[in-house]
Amino acid sequence: MEILRRFLETSPTPFEAYVSLQCALMRRHVRRGGSPEDFCERLAPVFHRRYAPVLLDGTAR
Repeated sequence: MEILRRFLETSPTPFEAYVSLQCALMRRHVRRGGSPEDFCERLAPVFHRRYAPVLLDGTAR
Protein backbone atom coordinates (compact mmCIF):
# COMPACT_ATOMS: atom_id res chain seq x y z
CA MET A 1 0.00 0.00 0.00
CA GLU A 2 3.05 2.25 -0.17
CA ILE A 3 2.17 3.22 -3.72
CA LEU A 4 -1.32 4.19 -2.54
CA ARG A 5 0.12 6.43 0.17
CA ARG A 6 2.29 8.25 -2.37
CA PHE A 7 -0.67 8.93 -4.65
CA LEU A 8 -2.82 10.12 -1.75
CA GLU A 9 -0.10 12.54 -0.67
CA THR A 10 0.15 14.12 -4.12
CA SER A 11 -3.53 14.18 -5.08
CA PRO A 12 -6.05 16.72 -3.86
CA THR A 13 -8.84 14.14 -3.47
CA PRO A 14 -9.05 10.38 -2.93
CA PHE A 15 -10.89 10.05 -6.26
CA GLU A 16 -8.05 11.78 -8.09
CA ALA A 17 -5.57 9.46 -6.34
CA TYR A 18 -7.63 6.47 -7.52
CA VAL A 19 -7.71 7.65 -11.14
CA SER A 20 -4.03 8.69 -11.16
CA LEU A 21 -2.90 5.38 -9.73
CA GLN A 22 -5.01 3.42 -12.21
CA CYS A 23 -3.58 5.45 -15.12
CA ALA A 24 -0.03 4.93 -13.90
CA LEU A 25 -0.59 1.18 -13.63
CA MET A 26 -2.14 1.05 -17.11
CA ARG A 27 0.81 2.96 -18.61
CA ARG A 28 3.20 0.52 -16.95
CA HIS A 29 1.21 -2.44 -18.27
CA VAL A 30 1.28 -1.04 -21.82
CA ARG A 31 5.03 -0.26 -21.61
CA ARG A 32 5.62 -3.90 -20.70
CA GLY A 33 3.81 -5.07 -23.82
CA GLY A 34 0.23 -5.39 -22.63
CA SER A 35 -2.70 -3.79 -24.34
CA PRO A 36 -5.11 -1.25 -22.87
CA GLU A 37 -7.94 -3.69 -23.61
CA ASP A 38 -6.18 -6.43 -21.65
CA PHE A 39 -5.72 -4.05 -18.73
CA CYS A 40 -9.41 -3.09 -18.78
CA GLU A 41 -10.65 -6.66 -19.04
CA ARG A 42 -8.24 -8.40 -16.71
CA LEU A 43 -6.51 -5.97 -14.37
CA ALA A 44 -8.93 -3.07 -13.88
CA PRO A 45 -11.47 -5.24 -12.00
CA VAL A 46 -8.73 -6.44 -9.64
CA PHE A 47 -7.55 -2.84 -9.16
CA HIS A 48 -11.11 -1.74 -8.44
CA ARG A 49 -11.68 -4.49 -5.85
CA ARG A 50 -8.46 -3.60 -4.08
CA TYR A 51 -8.50 0.19 -4.10
CA ALA A 52 -12.14 1.32 -4.50
CA PRO A 53 -13.14 0.46 -0.92
CA VAL A 54 -10.18 2.46 0.39
CA LEU A 55 -10.40 5.48 -1.91
CA LEU A 56 -13.98 5.82 -3.06
CA ASP A 57 -15.99 5.29 0.12
CA GLY A 58 -15.11 8.74 1.47
CA THR A 59 -12.97 7.62 4.41
CA ALA A 60 -9.50 7.99 2.87
CA ARG A 61 -7.19 10.63 4.32
